[in-house]
Amino acid sequence: MDVDTKRPYRSVSQLNQYARCPQSYKLARIDKVWKRPAAWLPQGTAVHAVAEEKERRQLAGTPMTLDEAKDLFGQEYEKEIGRYTEITPNFEFWFRSGPYGGKDDVERRYLIGLEQVEKLYAWTESHPEERIWVAPDGTPGIELEFDILTGVDPSCPVHVHGIKDDDCDCGIGPIPLRGFIDAVIEVEVSPGVWEIRVRDYKTGNSPGDDFQLGVYGVALAEMYDIDPPQLGDYYMAGKAGKPGKPTHPYNIGVWTRDAVAAKFVELEENLEAGRFDPDPSPSKCGFCDVALACAFSEA
Repeated sequence: MDVDTKRPYRSVSQLNQYARCPQSYKLARIDKVWKRPAAWLPQGTAVHAVAEEKERRQLAGTPMTLDEAKDLFGQEYEKEIGRYTEITPNFEFWFRSGPYGGKDDVERRYLIGLEQVEKLYAWTESHPEERIWVAPDGTPGIELEFDILTGVDPSCPVHVHGIKDDDCDCGIGPIPLRGFIDAVIEVEVSPGVWEIRVRDYKTGNSPGDDFQLGVYGVALAEMYDIDPPQLGDYYMAGKAGKPGKPTHPYNIGVWTRDAVAAKFVELEENLEAGRFDPDPSPSKCGFCDVALACAFSEA
């Protein structure tokens, strides 16, 4: 379907940020104010890089050793820390993590990240019933980029059929979505029977919700013309001293193409109307990276 749209790309992270606080969305994504860095961000990026490379090497038949994975984590972590310090070199301006100031937290999270890499290996090596899904065109389900349109009315003469002189009354119109699926896996649920799941890696303490995974399922189905996966999970890399493991599977079948579209159409309508009402609270503002630029902050 060749659809004409000039709208900016939207993503799950954009929708989630707007849902938490529309004012933070405006400050971060429209005004582009300074964002307060935190050591947990490069930690997450580096662990994701290891997970991606590990799976690619495994599929290629050249498995990455645990020592190689730890070295890669260190390289990626150092690179990401450097990227943040180019903008904010003074660690006093970084987020604290409990009793740990910015500099101490950078050192602490290097060790936490190494432990999470070890736990990732422990999980995958003890669960041969999980494997990376490979798409019909041979694309492995590893850091899988998607670029789809949602909110498309197939009867619209302007957007779908390219009739430029016809008036469009299909509402907000098509919205382009873009993102990355950390992993698409197959799980052997019974001997010889494999089930597709979408998976997202989390290095923090809390998993996401079913909506994020539901968007991934819809995107996967649209890209490869397959039935949408009905389940998804979050691989939780684990707190210090705790094992890494996936959450219980989420039922994501409720997030149909139309249900996903409705959420992004609502977001687009709010953005076009300039609705950026603040929704402050001490718990939210305390972890908001643009709170220092916000007149409504309760941090």
